[in-house]
Order: sequence, then structure tokens, then C-alpha cells
Amino acid sequence: MKDNVKPPPPRYRRYTAQARRAMLVDAALACLAREGIAGFTIDRICAQAQVSRGLITHHFKSKEGLLVAVYAAAYDQMLEIAAPDHSDDADLVDMVDALLSDDLIDQGTLRAWLALWGEVANNPTLIAEHRRYYDVYYDRVVAAIRRAVAGRTIPISEGTLASIFIALADGLWLERCIDPDRLSRSEVRNACFDLLEAFLGPLDRSR
Repeated sequence: MKDNVKPPPPRYRRYTAQARRAMLVDAALACLAREGIAGFTIDRICAQAQVSRGLITHHFKSKEGLLVAVYAAAYDQMLEIAAPDHSDDADLVDMVDALLSDDLIDQGTLRAWLALWGEVANNPTLIAEHRRYYDVYYDRVVAAIRRAVAGRTIPISEGTLASIFIALADGLWLERCIDPDRLSRSEVRNACFDLLEAFLGPLDRSR
């Protein structure tokens, strides 16, 4: 005889506001990585996160507010991988290798960053966020250079070298993502070290 016990009702997991925000940011990054800025729509993001449209307004006020949060999350991820906040033991060799790691070089990451950078030029709020994060990145690169200098005199200021290195690394990173067959990882790595060693002397690039 079949028993007549009804199945329990579906259980809905409750999320904290912080967890909901993180889910929406992750969903937006996934949409950017898959489709670029064309994928950054409320419908696509909510479908990716499996939430209702109202949650974006509730947590971020607007789609622009979510875009700013996404930019911050992308930069936080990059800094955590390539330039973590350990100024006392910052290491240039580790920084170069981290910038070229598989965690940062892939087509999805490229699409997301190109979409975000494309919006920075036309969005004052995003420009302010970019400047804030760039300053953090710049300071950490300066700290790594200062550690490599170790009190020696070099023919360029540490800040200027940091700016040149960031510009070179960004350009090579983009080219590597766009056309990985054009530049190998070792060629990009050697180009970064050639620049740094021209001012700092030999670095232990054999690691």
C-alpha cells in the first residue's frame, strides 16, 4: 500500500546581504567574461545569479552601482593574485610571474577587463574607483621595487619605474590575452625583466 505522506516543501536557503551582493557581483563578472559589455544587462545578470531583478536595485541602487562594485571586485582579485598587501616582503619576481599566471591570463578575464576599461573613460564614478585602485597597485609595485633596490642608487625614481613597469605589464598582458600565439609567456616575462634589470641590475628570474 502506498503511504500518503507528502514530500516536504522545498527548502529555501537564506543568504546574508553580503552574500547576496557577492553573488550578484560574481554573476555580473561571469556575464562580462562570457559576452563583454553586451552581457552586462539586468536580465542576464539576474538569470546568471538566479535572483529577481529587484535585488540589484536593493543592493546596488542601480546598474551603475553594480558596475562599480564589479570593477572593485575585479581589481581586488588582480591585486590579491599579483600584488598582495605584504609590503615588507614584496618581491618583483613573484609579481611578474603572478601577473602572467593562468589565473589572470584567459579570454574570459580579457573580455571582462576590456569591458570595464571601456566604461571607465565615460563614467566619472568608475574613473574615481579606477584611480583609487590604481594608487594601491602603484604603491605595491613601488614597495617591491624599493625592496629590490635595497638602498642602492638607481638612475630613475622608484615611482617612475613603477609607472613604466605597470604600463608595460598592462600592454603585454593585453596582447598576450588577445593573441597568445603572438607572444609566448616566456617572451612577455623576459620583456618585463629586461625593463626592470635595465635599472635595477640582475634579478633572480630563474625561479
